[in-house]
Amino acid sequence: MKLQSIINWKKIIKYKYLIALVAAFNFLLTPVHVAFSSFSASYVVVINYTLVILSSSLLATKKIAKLTTYIIGFLTLLAIWLEFANANSESILICRLVFSFVLFACFSVILIRQLLKIKEISLQFILGPLLGFLYLGILGGILFEAINFLNPNSFQLIEGFSGFSFYYFSFISITTVGYGDITPLTAPAQSLTLVMNIIGQFYLAIVIGVFVGKYINTKSK
Repeated sequence: MKLQSIINWKKIIKYKYLIALVAAFNFLLTPVHVAFSSFSASYVVVINYTLVILSSSLLATKKIAKLTTYIIGFLTLLAIWLEFANANSESILICRLVFSFVLFACFSVILIRQLLKIKEISLQFILGPLLGFLYLGILGGILFEAINFLNPNSFQLIEGFSGFSFYYFSFISITTVGYGDITPLTAPAQSLTLVMNIIGQFYLAIVIGVFVGKYINTKSK
C-alpha cells in the first residue's frame, strides 16, 4: 500500500507542470465559473485560489520552499476571506495584494529555478514557460490593482468592472493586443503598462531563443 502511494505520488510529480498550468488557467476562468454556477463568488474564488496554491507548490522540491508557499498561500486565502466579510477595509485589501504578489513571485522564482535544471527539451520544458507567462500576467494584474487602489483615477474602466478587470488588462498589456476598453490615465499606470508591454515581448523572444538553443543541443548529441 505504501509502495503504491509512492508510485502514485511520483506520477503526480511527473505532471506537476501540467497540473499547475491547468490550475492557473482555471483561476483565470473564475468569472466564468461564477457566472454559470450557483455557488457564491467567494467560494469559487477561494476554491480556485486554493487549487493554484496546492498545484504550484508541487513545483518546489525543497521542504523550505514548499513550506514558504503554503504559509504565504494560507495568509493570502485568509486575506481573501476577510475581504469578503469586510469589503470596505483598506488594510485587509492591502494585505491581500501584498500576500498575493509575494506568493506568485515565489512561484515564479521556483519555476525559473526548475526550468534552469532542465537540460533537454521535454514536456516540462514546454509547459514551464507557458505557466511562467500566466504567472507574469497575474503578477501584473496585482500591480495594476495596487496602482488603482492608490489612485482610483488611474484607469478609465468599463462599466461594471471588478477586480478581475486588472488581470484582464495585464494580459492584454503583455500580449500588446490593446482593445482600448481599459485605458491607463496617470503616469504610474502608463509606466507600468509600458513595462508590461516590454516584458511581454522580451519574454517571448527569450523563451523562443532558449527553446531553439536546447533543440539544437539535443539534435547535436
